[in-house]
Amino acid sequence: MFQPLNTITPGTLPQTVEEVVEIMYGDLSLRDRVILSKFSESELDSTVYLPMAKILRREFGLFGNNHSLIASCKSYLGTEYDQFEDPAMVIIKELWKKIRGGHRLRLVPRNTP
Repeated sequence: MFQPLNTITPGTLPQTVEEVVEIMYGDLSLRDRVILSKFSESELDSTVYLPMAKILRREFGLFGNNHSLIASCKSYLGTEYDQFEDPAMVIIKELWKKIRGGHRLRLVPRNTP
């Protein structure tokens, strides 16, 4: 699903939630985006959180060395999310919102001549 970064240095790590969401969105196949768009928020918590959070923490420095990204995640707390939300979950939910905005199945009216 996600390709690991080749080199992890503080200068190359994304600094904001939006940057991580763009990287992850670009790395997902259309199939994965459609599948994720169908999940409810509770399914996201139970199905996606554990495996994806582990990847996010390791790849993007959420274990403490990417202070800018951690601060960006915290800026969502208390406004968009519960104040005790995990930074990885903030990123996952923002990715999910972006996916749901563009990959919802819709009925298309049929043009009849």
